Amino acid sequence: MSTFYEQRPESLFIGGMTRFPFPLHVHEVTEMVAVTAGNIRLNIDGISYALDPGDVAVVFPLTPHSFDLVSEDAEGLAAIFPPDIIPEYNGTFHGLAPENPVLRASALGEDTRQAVLRLSRLQMENDLPLCIAWLHVLLAGTLHRLSYHPVYDYSDRGLGYRIMQYISDHACEEITLESASHALGISASHLSHFFSEKLHINFRQYINANRIARARLLMRDPGLTLTAVCGACGYSNMRTFRRAFLKEVGCLPSEHLGEIRGRFLLSEEQA
Repeated sequence: MSTFYEQRPESLFIGGMTRFPFPLHVHEVTEMVAVTAGNIRLNIDGISYALDPGDVAVVFPLTPHSFDLVSEDAEGLAAIFPPDIIPEYNGTFHGLAPENPVLRASALGEDTRQAVLRLSRLQMENDLPLCIAWLHVLLAGTLHRLSYHPVYDYSDRGLGYRIMQYISDHACEEITLESASHALGISASHLSHFFSEKLHINFRQYINANRIARARLLMRDPGLTLTAVCGACGYSNMRTFRRAFLKEVGCLPSEHLGEIRGRFLLSEEQA
């Protein structure tokens, strides 16, 4: 499956973990996931990790990751934040990468478990200072328990952000390698090289990955038909949409939609 760049509407989020699988993506913020019930399977930088209650995963900026499986009873905390929100850890997020981004429940101290519990109960909109304070406790209890290796900070990282943001904004329009490179002020060969060297896919595959990822998010809206989703994601007809969806996700859009709507109905019944 191809990677897409998630351009988040906000740089800070502390709240409930996703209840659904989420496709392979990258973003420029840090993401932490703490499972409190059920289990999930999280793919981080090409490696699959099964997380059980009490386990915590840390996803560094620009690291491809996906939620491949989320059990129906899964619950947990998600903290998504800019790397410099607590300055003392900014260098860790930008110059290092963890050998293993998952910490098991048995390796975590009481302070970390308490931080997860408190953050799960706080409302970010009303308790932002407390949320950041407990986030600091969570980071202190996890980052110091990881082992790291240095990573090369690419000089063109800023260009990489610009490229992925531009594609995220325009993927559902008529877009070509030439039109994108012109808008970005770089050569078509430079742009093509970025995708092949950094993301290991070609330009067209990346466009389709963004379109299908957006389609999967839109399909969560019960007010949208598959035809509406198809058009909103830049596909001229359902046949092309179905073929692209099957190649990217491994099932037809109608099958995926049925699974999503079934999960929503089950959640409403349990509520």
